[in-house]
Amino acid sequence: MEDNNNINQNANPAADQGTGEKTFTQEDVNRIVGERLAKEKSKNSGEADLAKREQELAQRELHMTAKELLSEKGLPVQLFDALNCTDEETMKKSVATIEKAFNDYKANLPKPVFKGFQPGASEIMPKAEAAGDLEIRKAMGLRT
Repeated sequence: MEDNNNINQNANPAADQGTGEKTFTQEDVNRIVGERLAKEKSKNSGEADLAKREQELAQRELHMTAKELLSEKGLPVQLFDALNCTDEETMKKSVATIEKAFNDYKANLPKPVFKGFQPGASEIMPKAEAAGDLEIRKAMGLRT
């Protein structure tokens, strides 16, 4: 019994000396810890929301920059969906790649051939019968 009594005295010496310290029940400790955890969670939740909003804002800004860059380069803004906008450097590389491909495509397009009547290109005059009424041509002072 003597050993058992010594263990109890050594386990909580402040309680036996009457120093006036308050002892808490397990329920009190659980309540206090729960309150502190809730406070920390709410604090961390606010920081997480702020970080998420900041990230979304940065992403929107990057998208606007990409669209402006496409416009400056004379590329259609519809090509925005083909860009990789994970960060600014990757976005600029994507725009450069698309610009090169787009310019190569435009350079290799066949030249349009104008077909039709070109004034001064030929000495052949249209025939009066093909052109319409001879009297109208004479009234207008045109050759018949």
